[in-house]
Amino acid sequence: MVILEDLLSASLGLLLYSKEKAEELIDILVDKGEMQRDEARKLVNRMMEKGKAEKEQIRQKVDAAFKDRFITKEDFRRLENKLDELIALVKEKQ
Repeated sequence: MVILEDLLSASLGLLLYSKEKAEELIDILVDKGEMQRDEARKLVNRMMEKGKAEKEQIRQKVDAAFKDRFITKEDFRRLENKLDELIALVKEKQ
């Protein structure tokens, strides 16, 4: 699931970058007197919450898309055990 981890890392990086840009914009608005500092903080917090919610939606969609395409370690071990049993049966029959 390295692809999923890379995607989530990229999303987090974008989220952090977006936060920096949002704070820059808010600083400009505050400096111009168009927004109070507490309003600016609330706006950044709302933007971050929305970003987190969107990231979670993306994660769920990716999980759903890849759910049936990968075998889990547990599934692999069960398959390996079954193969070992079959090999043992074949050797017994010889």
